[in-house]
Amino acid sequence: MKKYRLLQIPPIRFGIVLGLINGVVGMIVAPLFLITLGIAFTAEQTGHAPGFFPAVPWFLAGGLAVFTPVINLLGGFLAGVLIAMVYNFAARWTGGIEIVLDEKH
Repeated sequence: MKKYRLLQIPPIRFGIVLGLINGVVGMIVAPLFLITLGIAFTAEQTGHAPGFFPAVPWFLAGGLAVFTPVINLLGGFLAGVLIAMVYNFAARWTGGIEIVLDEKH
């Protein structure tokens, strides 16, 4: 068994990886936005929705569905860069995270 320490994470690379992961999640969530907002719009138009539930125009629902992956990608990138910078700062004080790996043959 070998012990390794994670002392530094490259912020830009970590931001790119986290941004891509969040962008994919955004592509999964976008159709759910369309479905839910479509139900809300239809319910309001037919009068089956409570009075406090406003109608959502379809162009807003479509815009939200289109831009959700982009917003998630950018937000994930910025969050990844900030997380890596904070980790690098904390790792200087604490010595980083220790990982124990076993070589399997």
